[in-house]
Amino acid sequence: MNGTVKQYQIRYKAGIKANQTESFDFALPELRIGRDPASEIRFDPEQELTVSRQHARIVRQPDGHIIIEDNRSRNGLYVNGRRVSGNTALNPGDEVKLGNNGPTFIFDLDPRPVPVVMPTQIIDIPSPTATFDTQQVTDYVPVQQPVSKISWWYTLPVVFLLAGAMVLWMGFTKKTEVSKMVGDGELDIQIFPLQAMMPAAYKVYANPMALDGRFYFSKVVIDNKGSGELRDVKVDYAVPGYIDWTAADEINYILPGGASVVTIYPQFPQRVVEKTTQSSERMQIRITYLNSGKPEKYEKSYPFQMLSRNDYLYTNIALSEIRGQQDFEDNNDLAPVFITPQDPIVKYYTQQVQEKVLGGATAGVTQNPQEVVRFMMGVYEATRRTGMVYSGTSGAQQEIGDIVSTQQKIRLPREVITGNTGLCIEMAFLYASVFASEGLDPVIFFVPGHAYPGVHVNGQYFAIEATAVGGAGLGYIATADQALQAGMKQLNEFMQKAQQGAPGYSLIEVKQLINSGVHPMELTDDTFMRVKVDQLAQRMTVGGPLVFQQPAQQTQQQQ
Repeated sequence: MNGTVKQYQIRYKAGIKANQTESFDFALPELRIGRDPASEIRFDPEQELTVSRQHARIVRQPDGHIIIEDNRSRNGLYVNGRRVSGNTALNPGDEVKLGNNGPTFIFDLDPRPVPVVMPTQIIDIPSPTATFDTQQVTDYVPVQQPVSKISWWYTLPVVFLLAGAMVLWMGFTKKTEVSKMVGDGELDIQIFPLQAMMPAAYKVYANPMALDGRFYFSKVVIDNKGSGELRDVKVDYAVPGYIDWTAADEINYILPGGASVVTIYPQFPQRVVEKTTQSSERMQIRITYLNSGKPEKYEKSYPFQMLSRNDYLYTNIALSEIRGQQDFEDNNDLAPVFITPQDPIVKYYTQQVQEKVLGGATAGVTQNPQEVVRFMMGVYEATRRTGMVYSGTSGAQQEIGDIVSTQQKIRLPREVITGNTGLCIEMAFLYASVFASEGLDPVIFFVPGHAYPGVHVNGQYFAIEATAVGGAGLGYIATADQALQAGMKQLNEFMQKAQQGAPGYSLIEVKQLINSGVHPMELTDDTFMRVKVDQLAQRMTVGGPLVFQQPAQQTQQQQ
């Protein structure tokens, strides 16, 4: 490589950094590529999820040549449209893509090296002029005679014969080239599966538009490593007992050296949310195609864990890919699947809170911060009057394949209501469900070891500590005012920590995630649960409508 090179240049074509250019000192022996904060060529850890934490690296070899190496990335590495297995040479002007539909950049050097000129080769060229020994032909005197017109007719057959021979030769050569291109294709398959499924998120797994398709169920990478093309490639899948054979995608052809990626978003039936136990299931994948005109088939199945509808798995990222606390909570964006404002039981409970505790509520209609705070405190007061108890247990660490994650049993909001008890995260989900049922914009604050609910209104955030109900056995039961004060204090601390980038602090914007396709499960009405809500409503009336001593203005000042 030319010694005058001073910088690596990365010109982004697609992705969040599209149309931007970054430069790096050419003295660096390698450039790391990925979502890891330590990477030189760094991608957004929250949005560009087709990129692995340590996706690939660009390495300058001792001889000056440059290669790019795939670090066993989840979605693959492509150079100039071709998938890279291991490493390959990287030249100035090459296009690099991270994943089939991922961010793209052009690799270059500044200044770009002058191409090496091939040395001149000297060869002997025979003279076009023939030399004769005149001494041997002194007795011969050439006589010029007119060329007979008839002689042209004798030459025509020779011309046609030569032309025909040329055509035959070219045809044979062309046929030979085509036969080399058309030979047999060679199918090579890689499958990147979801190893554990949360039934509560079945709608997300089925929706390629949800969170930009981030929560796919399985990704199939099809490579053609043969010398001929593969035609009419069809990918089908099935999950015995849940999904019959279904077409995932059809590909007209895959050229030699080419690849195609098929992402599977299975349509599980609604009855999966009735599942209350964990089980091992199997995903079946079948690929049919034509190879040199002959039909061929590839079949593969792999196991996955189907959790119960109440199981919340905090991450699906393999342990080898984990690079920080945020990755251990990668499934936080799935939280809204447990928030059920359309559940008939939740809607009925919200109605009882409005009537028995608040004497009517207009928070969702007016979007007035004072009314919003009043409604939040009213929900807390309802749980306090009914004797709801905070049960402080934590999830258990589970190993599923190469995933190590906290797995927690989450009671649905309707179950927290009728059971009159809940964990901090369960209470947060209940409050968010009631807030959304009222027409508010709920949020959930996740901090290390804890979660609490809040509301986003007119650019402001409000929070309340739902677990302040405690319980007689825990030695304290806070008033609604105290619960609000505790929540706002925690909110101030949250904002400071989040701005500092402290790990484990994340804000769940429920409405925004639902609009992004994270839809909650559908639940049917239940007569027994309605009776239970009626019993709780009788306790809510004790003390009459709650009168708030703290105006919203004072709450805003505390914020």
